[in-house]
Amino acid sequence: MRGLLLDERFRIDHRLGAGGMGQVWAAEDVRMRRLVAVKVVHPPYGMDEAETQARFEREVQLAGRLTHQNIVTVHDWGETTVDGRPTLFFVMELVKGQSLDRRLKEATPAWPLAVGWAAQIAEALHAAHREGVVHRDIKPANALLTPDGTVKVLDFGIAKFMGETMSAHGLTATGTLLGSPPYMSPEQAEGIRELDHRSDLYSLGCLLYHAVTGQPPFVSGNPLAVLRMHLDDAPVEPSDMMVDGFPEALDDLILSLLAKDPENRPPDAAAVCDTLSALLVDHATMEPDENLRGLTALGHSHSASGRILRRTWEQLAETRARAEELLTVIERRKTALEREAEALGAVIQNITVPTPVDQPLWLDEENYYQVFKQSIDGSYPTPDLFRESVTAVYAVTLSPDEAQRLVNRFMNRHTAELQEDHIA
Repeated sequence: MRGLLLDERFRIDHRLGAGGMGQVWAAEDVRMRRLVAVKVVHPPYGMDEAETQARFEREVQLAGRLTHQNIVTVHDWGETTVDGRPTLFFVMELVKGQSLDRRLKEATPAWPLAVGWAAQIAEALHAAHREGVVHRDIKPANALLTPDGTVKVLDFGIAKFMGETMSAHGLTATGTLLGSPPYMSPEQAEGIRELDHRSDLYSLGCLLYHAVTGQPPFVSGNPLAVLRMHLDDAPVEPSDMMVDGFPEALDDLILSLLAKDPENRPPDAAAVCDTLSALLVDHATMEPDENLRGLTALGHSHSASGRILRRTWEQLAETRARAEELLTVIERRKTALEREAEALGAVIQNITVPTPVDQPLWLDEENYYQVFKQSIDGSYPTPDLFRESVTAVYAVTLSPDEAQRLVNRFMNRHTAELQEDHIA
């Protein structure tokens, strides 16, 4: 097909990939002068029926109405003949990056990264389910991971178109297997045609299980055996296959997504996204900075999960900065209080510590002498008795040495005064 001009507008370049539902080619929209991706679909048994084309048109138009940062945008559709075979095609945005399928084959990511990818897929599913569109083939190969970490889901409506086309030709799920058994819901395994959004949630659970453990919940070399496991077997709990630190809440969410009965699964994709986002926020508040910075690879400006994680880290940094500022203020206040306490202690010390005789400006030796004379009771007072009298009269406590000095001085003075009185 290389070099082919589809619908006189889309010039095919190189092939990007192929699967059970067609081939994807890089192309140029010569009218808009932009690069696009073209998916070529070969319906089973051709498209000689107008009904087949009508089904394709209906599903592609529904997919084209989905506008969301995590959904690959559909631009156009058409029909052509390739190698003499009737062929349908639709044109979508060309997304640079790799499929999650290829990414998971390289290595099993840390669980927060897997949660971030699943949260973005849940956002895409919520947007589609609100418009009444059920994907029916959620799997790693249908999720593209861009270099900035954004996940984009593709192929909305194609699985339904192929399923309806097969049914129109009398094919059954057991006669011709449609879809990807490792990620199919029990309803799909039973061949139920009228699927609702909860089937996509089960498939998302399978994808998330694969992303965190390294393999889908049910594995076998026989696709029909895998379908039977979806119907009858309980999956091994993801935490049993993980190292320590795997959140119990994530374990519970995955197992609820993998519930056999749709009624036991989460109510909608929005609830799943909320739980996954909460897990990221909880992880962000607990994780050391050096590990948390690496998790901002979950997405750029269009990734809600990446924004949540990045904003949480920013809030933590702001909180730490405010805490450091508060600690600085507290430290300064503590120093000021210590200085005030020292000053107050000095005041208290001046009140309680014995005051030297020469400190009070209004006291002189005559004041003390008067106390001395009043303390004479047949004999001169001892230094201790004199100190007590001074304290009682003037509220001043003399040191023992000072009291001894004054008592000796006053005894001599008083004796001299008595002799003068006697001579006179």
